[in-house]
Amino acid sequence: MIGGTANREGARGAKKPKLLRFRVPRALAVGCCLSLACGYAPVRRAAPGLRVAEVKNDTAQAEAGGIFASELRGELAGRGRLDESGPALAVELSSIKTLATTAGTEGGSAFQVQVVLVASAGEWRDTITGGEDYLGGVDVLGTEANRRAALRRLARTLAREAIERYDVAQRLK
Repeated sequence: MIGGTANREGARGAKKPKLLRFRVPRALAVGCCLSLACGYAPVRRAAPGLRVAEVKNDTAQAEAGGIFASELRGELAGRGRLDESGPALAVELSSIKTLATTAGTEGGSAFQVQVVLVASAGEWRDTITGGEDYLGGVDVLGTEANRRAALRRLARTLAREAIERYDVAQRLK
């Protein structure tokens, strides 16, 4: 008990550190509690759920319509707004262009895929455009894989943009 007794006695004789206490006026504390308890919350209309209609694809790239429909559904589901019985969000792909942008180092090439789509739901209609850069691969298959990955990234970005524009238009109604 030699070690145990010394530690206990040393701990009893030591001063306890003082805790800092903040004093809040009682009126302020009561006011905060009452304001939180009253149930006040800013009123905001809940945005209606949407369903994604089949994407009309006016381009030569057959898989593009499915890619954009999938990204639109994913964005709505992520926001908790995908509703198969709600109003339809109609999207039309008007053009997809692939442009060579610059020559990279050591003979590599860089490209950009550009998309123009028209989104509409009810009275709302908007044209959304965007582009995504990608590098050329070591062969044609690598370049095509990079182009498809860029198209998927661009579809995700444009889906987010379309839904945000729709939300803003609904709030301003």
